[in-house]
Amino acid sequence: MAELALPEKYNGLGYRNLISIYLKLMDFREKWLKTLSEGKNIEPIHLVFVEEPEAHLHAQAQQVFVKKAFEALCNNQVIKDHPWLKTQLVLSTHSNHVVNELDLNCMRYFRRVTDAGDKIPVSNVINLSSTFGPNDETEQFVTRYIRLTHCDIFFADAVILVEGPAEKILVPSFLTKADLDSYYISVIEVNGRHAHSFRNLIDKIGIPTLIVTDIDATETIANDGKEKQVSVITAKGKGYKTGNPSVQNWLPGKVLIDDLMALDGKEKIVDNVRIAFQTPISVKWNKEKEEYTEICPYTFEDSLIFTNLELFRQDDLKKMGTITTIANLLKKYTSAVDLQKAIFAKLESKGCFKKADFAISLLYKKDFYEIAAPKYIQEGLEWMKKCLDTNGISDGK
Repeated sequence: MAELALPEKYNGLGYRNLISIYLKLMDFREKWLKTLSEGKNIEPIHLVFVEEPEAHLHAQAQQVFVKKAFEALCNNQVIKDHPWLKTQLVLSTHSNHVVNELDLNCMRYFRRVTDAGDKIPVSNVINLSSTFGPNDETEQFVTRYIRLTHCDIFFADAVILVEGPAEKILVPSFLTKADLDSYYISVIEVNGRHAHSFRNLIDKIGIPTLIVTDIDATETIANDGKEKQVSVITAKGKGYKTGNPSVQNWLPGKVLIDDLMALDGKEKIVDNVRIAFQTPISVKWNKEKEEYTEICPYTFEDSLIFTNLELFRQDDLKKMGTITTIANLLKKYTSAVDLQKAIFAKLESKGCFKKADFAISLLYKKDFYEIAAPKYIQEGLEWMKKCLDTNGISDGK
């Protein structure tokens, strides 16, 4: 069996295209260098353009092509012996698999805009080589994150940056309810409060971006003669501050929780970016009484729970992990305030509240699509829809 081999023609179309392009690149190289060997004048710069090489190539083949294409153009002893001979390869692509193999410094981003005078679509070419300036650490983090997560930020109509797995799992369902499913929106989990690390890139490419993050209320306490910031339940009038660097980065000077709570929607917009963090919710604890309690959520999870309180009061929430825990807490406590304290204790206690398990368990519910997005996310999605529907960046007016 080891001696048997299939003819080349039995390769898939993708592999045949890959081989064809590779041989064509070698042919371009040899034709260029031939003039030098014949003693003729040679152009010192060899420019090669390849349009959308990902056509008919699966993901792995795309990555192999990007790694090997330039090597094929330069793999000749004549080029090594004459360092003044230079080759430049230009690729146009719609594939994040191709982009993820490249350094940001090599990339040029074509941003579609509407010409102010002629009202026709045109493209601005954005040079990404100086996106992060001298901040090598931030560039290294963002570049690695984009590559490892295969995120498609460069090909999306808009971007939503979320903190954790629960938002990553559930936010796409909110897009459908907000009538945004006809747009290509990339939801990127930044694993914590790292959204601000992407700011230079977001500003550079200029597409509408929603930052879904936690308000992260903290209180300053004295500990062994030193000041320490500890997490607390969000509340007004207590002098609490936000401990979220992303909020502080986009809204400088707005550190106090009271100041953040007082902001209206327009004040949360910075150019092409809208910040969305938890805002107070009026909770009707008793269905039979017209009484409401104002709750200031601390995270996405408790905000979602108080927005969909009746959903977590259903009787069939058994053996559903974290959801069952919440349902049991609802039966145990007699007020929204007490429930929030219990949820906060669970969230702050490591291992007691598994956020990913919470979101995944919701997928098993028959009425999953009835889950409403928390108000602060709904408002952010409304802003995004306005931006996309008007084919531009909303100024909040």
